[in-house]
Amino acid sequence: MSLQTYCHKPVVRISPETNITEACQLMEQNNIGCLVAEREGKLCGIVTDRDIALRVTGARRDPDKTKVKDIMTPDPIRISVDKELHHLTAMMHAYHVRRVPIVNGFDTTVGIVTLDDLIAQLGDEMSEIGKAIAEEFPPGNA
Repeated sequence: MSLQTYCHKPVVRISPETNITEACQLMEQNNIGCLVAEREGKLCGIVTDRDIALRVTGARRDPDKTKVKDIMTPDPIRISVDKELHHLTAMMHAYHVRRVPIVNGFDTTVGIVTLDDLIAQLGDEMSEIGKAIAEEFPPGNA
């Protein structure tokens, strides 16, 4: 399966210079758990709600004075949009990450895949398999 499938939802971008209070407001407005940090249209980091919880709240930092660049994961792993799903899952497993930005050839983020996306897709596929089996072997025909 092509990763293009995951490029239909808008990516929420933020400047690394933005403060954490604004980052949290963006996350809340968009009901998401991470933001892609970009400089001049190129991926330079990712910041998650977990980063904020641990590196700002847990460290008792002022969210109005703390910038995204201070707590984001710089230069995060990413995957090219022309790769296949099995490349992505292998990468997520190898690097122990839950979110991976999808980039084009210019390192511009065109999508993001989360572990939740993959779990939902797997659930849909398992449901389809169950339906196919039920049609092939109806109850009472054992």
